[in-house]
Amino acid sequence: MERTQWGLVGLIFVGGLLAAAQFGKISLVLPEVADVFGRPVTAVAILVSLVGIMGLILGPMAGGLAASFGVGRTFLAGLLLGGAMSLVQALGPPYWVFAASRGVEGLAHLALVVGGPPLMAAAARDADRPLVMGLWAVFFGASLAGSAQIFPWILGAGGLPLLFALHGLALLALAAVLWRRVPRGPMAPLSLNPVTIHREIYGAIRYMAPGLGFVCYTFLFIAAIAFLPEALARPALATVLPLVTLASTLAGGALCRRFAPHHVAAVGYAGTLLGALGVLIGLPFAVEAAFLSMGLIPGASFASIPAWNASAGDRARATGAIAQLGNLGTVSGTPVFAVAYTGGGLAALIWVIVGAAALGLMLVLWSGRRATGAGGGDLLDVR
Repeated sequence: MERTQWGLVGLIFVGGLLAAAQFGKISLVLPEVADVFGRPVTAVAILVSLVGIMGLILGPMAGGLAASFGVGRTFLAGLLLGGAMSLVQALGPPYWVFAASRGVEGLAHLALVVGGPPLMAAAARDADRPLVMGLWAVFFGASLAGSAQIFPWILGAGGLPLLFALHGLALLALAAVLWRRVPRGPMAPLSLNPVTIHREIYGAIRYMAPGLGFVCYTFLFIAAIAFLPEALARPALATVLPLVTLASTLAGGALCRRFAPHHVAAVGYAGTLLGALGVLIGLPFAVEAAFLSMGLIPGASFASIPAWNASAGDRARATGAIAQLGNLGTVSGTPVFAVAYTGGGLAALIWVIVGAAALGLMLVLWSGRRATGAGGGDLLDVR
């Protein structure tokens, strides 16, 4: 490709923002959701997790299906299905219907986050592809930051029904805009055998490596933001740290234009580790430095997908692995941090961060070296 299709890249990125809003439209307004259903917040919190649980269970399946069905068709299907579920929720259905719609919405979310990165990579020329993937890597944080500013206005104007309706209409409108712009690509034979799909994805290091570089980041990011501001008695960090990380995530993708993705991710993990130790000994701005370094990791992880996988189908499989492993980190990080903080306070949190960063450092260096073929031969089989 001679020129990057920046217009198409931007539209796909908007799809990513709307996919992340599938989490934000519940997590950021959980008290209002609890009031609507007349239940305590703790009883409706599962509505947030349902979308992530689908990714944890079905990530590789989604990657395999996208590789067979075509990433363009998969992305469009995610927009249409997600839009339909949001409109169902806007009608104010009973709780069980709403919960079921969230489960289906998890499938739509998977279709968007598995189809989006390969589509963006295909729309970029080689020189711009790492930067484009770094842009995709900020979709979740950017969406939540923007949603936190916009949602109060929407709730004031029309409550939850208006919020859900606008989200659904935005997804459907984007599907209409992209209908003729998204490449469909040929369809391949379809396998629905989960054992076969998992073996195919986790038996090839170039599919698995991006997810191995990502899992420790997702384990750390949300959980650390949830607990560190309170542990350090600095509540403003809850706003500052996500913004710091967003800025460096773009830089992580851009750096992959000159350096191997696993080397950039390794620098991110090393900086996270050192910053955490700096917090432990009381160095100023150490926590900000840790999160600035941490932001390099997702940009490098997503940049590694096209770096190690040439075809759209292979990129979809790698994105399926990153979806599952990323959700594994997100689901497990908060309870581990909660136990650590309850049992040992700030010091225990820091040592959890140090341990996870050290593990991430080892994983990215090992998997990156294998994926790039260091040591000779075609090292696609992890055995």
